[in-house]
Amino acid sequence: MTQPADKRSPIQHILLIVSLLGLILTSIFLSRRSVHDVQEASASIYKDRLVPTGMLVNLTSTIYRKRSLLETYVLAVDKPTMNQLVSSLDQLTRRTDSLLVEFSQTRLTANEAAQLDLLKKRLAVYNQLEGELTANPVNSSTAQQTLFTGRSNQAFSQVAQTLDDLASLQLTVGEELLGESRGETNYIYVLTALQIGLVLLIGLSVFWHRF
Repeated sequence: MTQPADKRSPIQHILLIVSLLGLILTSIFLSRRSVHDVQEASASIYKDRLVPTGMLVNLTSTIYRKRSLLETYVLAVDKPTMNQLVSSLDQLTRRTDSLLVEFSQTRLTANEAAQLDLLKKRLAVYNQLEGELTANPVNSSTAQQTLFTGRSNQAFSQVAQTLDDLASLQLTVGEELLGESRGETNYIYVLTALQIGLVLLIGLSVFWHRF
């Protein structure tokens, strides 16, 4: 009566081993997919976060250089010539427009896109006031100083605040991507531990069957 049981026993072991091997292959596939997701997240952090952040730093620097030049023209004693001032401001304005176009072509969230639109509007207002200050090629007057320290300064503060808000959004989204990457990494660790456990089970099963 033990003959059938002896015949079924090897089949049961084979089915068990095949099942465990199937689980290992499945976990390996899931691990590879998770590794791919981690790679995608890392690429996104670089392409969609670090590169736009570099553009944002350059944009901020350019806008502040424009403001510094204008301040030299309006408030300083030794003023640059009008031709020098206008030429420098035009170059920086073109640089600003180019950076805005490049930044708008990156991958932006809805909040970032809305903040970018707000920045463009506020920058247009500031540029208009900047044009008013450089339109009359005369020495700095009380009216110019009042405009510079009043409406122009307020418009510039709004531009600067919008740049800060946009930079904060970049950081927030970058932290979210890092969190997703850490989650995928922890998932890979779990799958790796599962694979090790399955290999040990197969080894014990084979050992138990032979001895």
